[in-house]
Amino acid sequence: MMNLQWLIPLLPLLSALLVQLFAARLGKRVAHLSVALGTLTVIIAAYQLAAYISTDASPSWHSLGTMWGSLYVDPLSSIMSLVVAGISLIVHVYSIRYMTEEPGYPRFFLLLDLMTASILLMVAAGDLVTLLIAWHMIGIMLYFLLGQNTESWPSQRYAFWTFITYRLGDLPLVLAAVLLYQTYGAIDFPTLFSRIAADPNATIMGVPTAITAAFLVALSAFAKSAQFPLHTWLPYTMEGPTPVSALMHAGIVNAGGFIINRFAPVFVHSDGVLHMLFVVGLITALVGSVLMLTQNDIKKSLGYSTMGQMGFMVMECGLGAFSLAVFHLIAHGLFKGTMFL
Repeated sequence: MMNLQWLIPLLPLLSALLVQLFAARLGKRVAHLSVALGTLTVIIAAYQLAAYISTDASPSWHSLGTMWGSLYVDPLSSIMSLVVAGISLIVHVYSIRYMTEEPGYPRFFLLLDLMTASILLMVAAGDLVTLLIAWHMIGIMLYFLLGQNTESWPSQRYAFWTFITYRLGDLPLVLAAVLLYQTYGAIDFPTLFSRIAADPNATIMGVPTAITAAFLVALSAFAKSAQFPLHTWLPYTMEGPTPVSALMHAGIVNAGGFIINRFAPVFVHSDGVLHMLFVVGLITALVGSVLMLTQNDIKKSLGYSTMGQMGFMVMECGLGAFSLAVFHLIAHGLFKGTMFL
């Protein structure tokens, strides 16, 4: 199972490399190479999930032998790997004909593969450093995908706006990682979460670590998931290609919800932060739902719909219903992805 877990994020990375190497020789046929490796990724992700369920395995952590660079196989990472790989494959297939008249055709599939690899690495990351790297790469890849049309000034402007919002959202997560490491002396999730469970009231310089880290993770999730008042970037990303919108609303925006669920062992010791999640999610759900009904542009309407659904999901996390939030995240991803396509 360990080798299969590493193959899931590595195959899209290999696909991006092959697209770059053979783009000049194959031309637009290079998209079929990307789709073939995407299909293989889905098959491996499905097999891994089936093997995990059938063997009733316990969560396992696999490292490259260094302090960072590890993957964590648990129910959350297994199911999310399959969902992300499946949605990415659908977007790849749709893009073959949709993007055929657009400039930079091979470059688009290269970026799509790199984005898929980044998301898959994020959902399977087994330590804080690997998670931060993948989290940061998602923002960079999204910037280039949204700015795919280099001749469109609105696309470039809103891509940069999104990039800045994501960079601001990265800072709290970095601070949370530093705080957790300094207090508990571990960066791998199994050790870190077990130490938090053993001593949830630990402090550093008089500051309660678990509560502060949960608050910082929540802020980072708010920026990624377009929670009020950090929602202004989301509707304007509709200037990007429709396949990018589908992948973003079905997978990338869900990263905020995923990160809250990944740090659920921290949030369960932070009642005040859970209350904040509920309030912010409630406001976001109301604002997103109302704004959705006032739009006359279908893509913007879907954008505000995503904002509202992310608000409901954050509310569920605030209630401590993390499993329900994951189900909502998956259902929304599949539904919204197909709506855009």
